[in-house]
Amino acid sequence: MPKSPLPCTVLAIFALLQCAYPCRAQDAAYPTQTVRLISAFAAGGGNDFMARELAHKFGEEWNKTVIVEDKTGGNGDIATNYVAHAAPDGHTLLVTTNATIVINPQLFKSAINFDPVKDFAAVSLLARQPFLLVVNPSLPVKTLGELIDYARAHPDKLNFGSSGAGGGAHLSGEMLKTFLNLKMTHVPYKGVAPALQDVVAGHLDFMFAAILTAKPFVDDGRLRVLAVTSKTRNPSMPDVPAVAEYPGLEKFEADLWYGLLAPAGTDPAIVQKLHQSAVHAFADPAIRARFESSGTILVGSAPDEFAKVIKEDLEKWAAVFKSAGMTQN
Repeated sequence: MPKSPLPCTVLAIFALLQCAYPCRAQDAAYPTQTVRLISAFAAGGGNDFMARELAHKFGEEWNKTVIVEDKTGGNGDIATNYVAHAAPDGHTLLVTTNATIVINPQLFKSAINFDPVKDFAAVSLLARQPFLLVVNPSLPVKTLGELIDYARAHPDKLNFGSSGAGGGAHLSGEMLKTFLNLKMTHVPYKGVAPALQDVVAGHLDFMFAAILTAKPFVDDGRLRVLAVTSKTRNPSMPDVPAVAEYPGLEKFEADLWYGLLAPAGTDPAIVQKLHQSAVHAFADPAIRARFESSGTILVGSAPDEFAKVIKEDLEKWAAVFKSAGMTQN
């Protein structure tokens, strides 16, 4: 009597399933070694803080060692390039901002050795931190509308500061000029602190500054806040209107965002596990309180949503650069 073919059939099906879903076993085993979160900016800053919060929560969840390495320099480009060319095994990841992924690749093309879309697997948009539009209290404006009217009545008379050419604060001002065809002068500084101090002193008329940095000046009355650059109002300052509420600025949105990325080619199952771990981390009430009290909005978006944000931001800022006549080196 011949043997039943059933065992062979079952084995064949089992082998096919293993081939079809190899990532499940890999995902279950991940991580198999120390995971490094490469921070694109110096220790003590917001990016480093975000990376360390994630490293702590990831290590707890996975029961594995997760460390943060700050690779500074090149306005974040050194760390970004390092991760772009790292092994795509999920053990070397990048925590960075839109400055390195969106702005630098367009303004400094000749100095960039990575492609912001092709060389990375988007994991999650972690958080957004909007800018505040602040003015010296002596300036005769109390609303964004009044500032715009004043700029139109006094072309080339208003000046706005920033922490440096090409940064988020500078580009927010350029976007405002572009959307409404305003004539104002940008004055770059070597850092946000001296720029804010000159707005306080009246040497500058206004500037856009990260909410975390500018809010203390607003709270003690040294600066007047006119608007926030997020698409909607910020929960920590609900009485402050969004720039997008003003007619003609409905599409205005400018902020500092933090993102988690892996090298291109990383197993999608690992990317998904990383995303889920970020969501779990942000569910911690203590973490939410630490970030949201400063005006930072935790997001934890899905990988495809983050990839869409990157592509849309690249297109948006390219239009601003072109309108502002900003050269791309």
